[in-house]
Amino acid sequence: KALIKAGETEAPADVPALEKRMEEMAEKDAAMVFDSGINLPDPVLPDNPAEITALDAAHLTSIVMPDGRQRMVVIKQMRARPNQSPLNPEKIWKISFNDDGAVGDRWKNSLMGWNSTADTMGCDTPLFFRNAQDAVYFAKKRGWKYLVKEPIIRKLRDDDTQYQDNFLPQAIASQVKKEGIQCDHWKRSAAGCSHYFRPLQYHGDGVVRQHGPNMLEKSVGHTEPYYKIR
Repeated sequence: KALIKAGETEAPADVPALEKRMEEMAEKDAAMVFDSGINLPDPVLPDNPAEITALDAAHLTSIVMPDGRQRMVVIKQMRARPNQSPLNPEKIWKISFNDDGAVGDRWKNSLMGWNSTADTMGCDTPLFFRNAQDAVYFAKKRGWKYLVKEPIIRKLRDDDTQYQDNFLPQAIASQVKKEGIQCDHWKRSAAGCSHYFRPLQYHGDGVVRQHGPNMLEKSVGHTEPYYKIR
């Protein structure tokens, strides 16, 4: 996909229309479920979110937890999964109902041993936002008390390190790219170090014969190995 965006290759012609549409939606918003295709202007919201709260009768039941406390939520940034893309920064903010101070009463189910709660928000309703400001506005609109945690700031490397460098260092990759098939980096004058040994036969009166067309011949002895270069 990166090569297609860069113009270095052409997109395949047999890509389903639905897959193309989903990719377009993901570029606009990773959490988008449906897009009409029309870019609507941002709504004009009042400065005081309480004005919206007064229009929604559901806030009367959502601002109070089952134990009588006022609803408390934690607004935090979702940690990106580095895996094989360590350079991806955190982008999503979430309203969490399972952090300290935001959790309602819980108990062990006597029949199955599951964690139970009378709080309908105890399942940690997925509320994701593009930034902390939108999450704060939503919490105010619902009449919830909130706590905003510090954003996640990761110190990224500036040496263009990639996941593939764990297997092929950049210096060697540059040498291979420059010299092509003439590169003799992996050329060795001796065999690599091996810990292989032939197991004993079932009764312990000899070693197991080797496999292959010369299985009845004497096994080749170990050669002097070289130390692997890391």
